[in-house]
Amino acid sequence: MREGPQRLTFWDGSGARGGTSGQWPLVEESIQTGFALEEVNCILCSRPGEPQFQKSDKFSPYEKFRIVRCPACGLTWVSPRPSQNEIARYYPETYSWKPETEGERGLVRRAEWWYRFHLLRFETWGLLRHTDLKPGDAVLDVGCSCGDRLLAMRRAGLEPVGVEVSPMADYAREHLGLDVRRDTFERAGFDTDRFRAVTLYNVIEHIHDPRSLLREAHRVLAPGGWLVVQAPNTKSLQAGLFGQRWAAIDMPRHLYYYSPALLKQLLEPQGFEVSGVVHRTSLLHPPTAAVSLLPWVDPQRFWAVEAGGSRLKALAARMVWAGLTLAVAPAVWVESAAGKSAIPTTFARKRPDQAADSEGWGAPVGGHH
Repeated sequence: MREGPQRLTFWDGSGARGGTSGQWPLVEESIQTGFALEEVNCILCSRPGEPQFQKSDKFSPYEKFRIVRCPACGLTWVSPRPSQNEIARYYPETYSWKPETEGERGLVRRAEWWYRFHLLRFETWGLLRHTDLKPGDAVLDVGCSCGDRLLAMRRAGLEPVGVEVSPMADYAREHLGLDVRRDTFERAGFDTDRFRAVTLYNVIEHIHDPRSLLREAHRVLAPGGWLVVQAPNTKSLQAGLFGQRWAAIDMPRHLYYYSPALLKQLLEPQGFEVSGVVHRTSLLHPPTAAVSLLPWVDPQRFWAVEAGGSRLKALAARMVWAGLTLAVAPAVWVESAAGKSAIPTTFARKRPDQAADSEGWGAPVGGHH
C-alpha cells in the first residue's frame, strides 16, 4: 500500500526521519526490490549520509527509496540506490516526451510540440543572453532526448550537437536530421576543446558520477567555454512548501539534490568558475508546481496512461494540467523574481589555467545490498 505525502520540514536535516510527522519507517527492510542497490557517500566531502525520509517511485511497482543528507555540507541524495547497470529499468518508455504526430493523437501532439518548442526557445534565448555565444558556435547538449532543443538552438544560429543514451537519439538523427550520438557522454568520444558551450538541462541530478561528467565537459570545452547546468533547487520556495510532495523528488531517477551553492561547490574543483545563476522561467512553464499540487496530472503519468490505451483519461489529465499551469504561473513568477525558483540555471566558464580534479568521490561504498 502506498503512503501519502507527509508535511515536514524538508531540507534542514532536522532529525533522522527528516520531518515533523515521524511516520516514515527507516529503510532497508521497507525497500521493495530484489535488484542490487549500492550505498554511496557524499560526492562533496565523502561523508556517509544521515537518513531523512523515504518516498515511493511514481511508477509501478512503486518501490521505496531513501533520501540521506550530508551532516557537513547539506547535500542530499538517494542511498542506497540502483547501480548504473540497474537504473535503466526505472525509466519507462513513456518517461521522455516523443514527438509522434500520427493518427488520432496528431493534434494533441502538435499542440505539445508547439508548447515545448516555446519553452526550448525561451531557454535558448537565455543561453544567448547570459553568455557570449554567437551564430556558428558549436554547442553540445548532453541528454538531448528527441533533439527538439537542438532544433531551437539551430534556429537561433548555433551549431548544435547532441548525445543521448536512449533510443530517442536514433529518432533525432533519423527523423530530424540532427547530429546526435547514441552513447554516454564519456564514451561518445568528442574532440578535445571542440565546443563553445556544453549544456546540461535537467541532467546532472540523474548522473551516478557527476564528477566524471564534469571532467569530460571540461575536456571537450574550448578555453573560456560555457557550462550551463539546469537542476532542481533544494532551496526553492517550492521545495520548502511541498516537502516530500515536491515533484522534483523523482526517486530513484533523481539521484542527487542540489542548491545553487552546492552546485558551485561541485563545479569549481572541476575547473569551472560560476558566473551567475538565473532564476527566471517562462510564465508558461511553472516547473514542478502544478504537478506538486496534483501529482496525477504529471505529463509522464498521462503519457503512460495514454500508451496503455486510456486516451480520454489522458486527455482529461492534460486539460487539468494546462489549466493548473496557467493558474499557478503568477506565483511561480514571484518565486523566480525572489531568487528562489524551483529549477534555476547555473552558468559557469571553463578556467583554462586549471585542469579538472581527477579524484572521484561518490563511488559505491560497502558493497551492494
